[in-house]
Order: sequence, then structure tokens, then C-alpha cells
Amino acid sequence: MTTANKIESEILALPPHLQAEVLDFVQFVKQRHGIAQAPDAANNAQRGGDSPFFQALSDVGFVGCIETDEQLSTRYKRHIDFSAKVGTQA
Repeated sequence: MTTANKIESEILALPPHLQAEVLDFVQFVKQRHGIAQAPDAANNAQRGGDSPFFQALSDVGFVGCIETDEQLSTRYKRHIDFSAKVGTQA
């Protein structure tokens, strides 16, 4: 098995968000060493099935959101610090 095949099998075992992180790292390494990206490969891999909205956020440098409990909307009061709250409760 070649190195490229080993890398491919390792990447395919990752979830999509980590595959995108690997792609970002590869692009960083290529840029750092002055290696040009293949135009077709760069466009196809970068767009990787993301929605146009997500891609627009990525293009403007949106960092992301927090990773938390899936039920945060129903249990958010357990996660919020109300210690700085002012006023009285009616």
C-alpha cells in the first residue's frame, strides 16, 4: 500500500468536519512551501458539498460556534451564569 493510499484510508475514516481540517492543513503546508494547488482539486475539495450559506460564512472568516449539549435549548439555564444579574425577581 502506498503512502497516498494510507493517507486516503485514514482521511476517509474521519468525520466530515475533521476531513475539512485535514484539507486546511494540507493547503497550509503547500502554501508554506510555495507549492501551487491544482485548480480543479482545490475548488472541488474546498466546496466539498457545503451549503452556499456555510461557504459564504467560511469565505468571510466566520470562526464557528460552540460545541455543546444537543438539548441546550431546553436546558440552557443550567449552562448560563446568572451571578452578574441585576434587579429583583417579581
